[in-house]
Amino acid sequence: MARDRTREAAGGIRVAGIELAAGMARAVVARAEGGRLRVVGRGESALSADAVAGGLVVEPRVVTAAVTSALAAAERGVPAERTVVAIDGDDVRTYHVKTPFDREESGTPIVRAEADRAVREAREEAARAAQTAVADDPALRGVATARMTDDVAALVLDGRELDSVEGYHGRALEVHTDVAVAPLVLSGAALATVAARRRPTAVPGIYALARLVAASGIADAGIVRVGADVTALAIVRERRVVGTRVFGLGRDAFTARDETRDDDALVWAEIVALPLSSDNAPPPERWLFVGVPETLLALPNALAKIVGEARSGPARIGPLTPSVASRVFSDVPLNAEDLVAAGAAAIASEVYS
Repeated sequence: MARDRTREAAGGIRVAGIELAAGMARAVVARAEGGRLRVVGRGESALSADAVAGGLVVEPRVVTAAVTSALAAAERGVPAERTVVAIDGDDVRTYHVKTPFDREESGTPIVRAEADRAVREAREEAARAAQTAVADDPALRGVATARMTDDVAALVLDGRELDSVEGYHGRALEVHTDVAVAPLVLSGAALATVAARRRPTAVPGIYALARLVAASGIADAGIVRVGADVTALAIVRERRVVGTRVFGLGRDAFTARDETRDDDALVWAEIVALPLSSDNAPPPERWLFVGVPETLLALPNALAKIVGEARSGPARIGPLTPSVASRVFSDVPLNAEDLVAAGAAAIASEVYS
């Protein structure tokens, strides 16, 4: 009991978010406090260029050692109680599914059993929708996949988003669920780098980042993370992550091609914009970037041109800085590259619940 009181006073259990990416393992330790995420430690450990490729752990021993080192620096002697690992790879997908329920007894308050049943049925429906989407995806046909997450993203009653619907009256209930799917070999190899006693789970890195941005009050935006070997994209609409995609074209692909950089940037931007073509809504006006050095500003500039043409108006392009992610505050210096791990920690902390 005393331990529980101590935890409550401190704000919540200590959790860890880990990002595995080409060239680097990053760790953030945090806890939920007052509806926000308080970062209490961070660490990082460099990896050889080919230890992680396209989200796949190629050298397990090397990556495990790097994760252990980064976690030790972030934990500072106090182990985290829950761990979430963030990865981004070519065939990682996130699907957003809205499941509506029409309540016949709208004059009676919603009880816990009804709310739990709605969430359970919504998760089952979302799993079926994701399974169908995977079966229809040419890139994933014949690939053994696993569900990484099936998070409840929002509960909406008669148009009002609520943290909990218990005790409320209403007719139209919507449960929004985010389902992430990845090749089994990808998620399994990532989880194996963390000690089994920590019982780690995995999420797409771009989803963790975009969920953090949406929870920080950004209603509509495109989120782009340019890594060394991949580019990850998420779309946020009405403060919900409605989808993510990752493709294998990162910073390294442009390093040796200075003479064709502008042309290459246009090709890159067309690939980024491609998932938006199946969306009936216009692309977001605002776009936030992580991982773009000054030498590669041609990338966001090319995307701004395509988005501007699609919207018939200028796009707002800018860096995603820690100050934008206002749901996070930190006791230690935090930079933009740490935000994926911070987003994973936020999911582990259940600060969105």
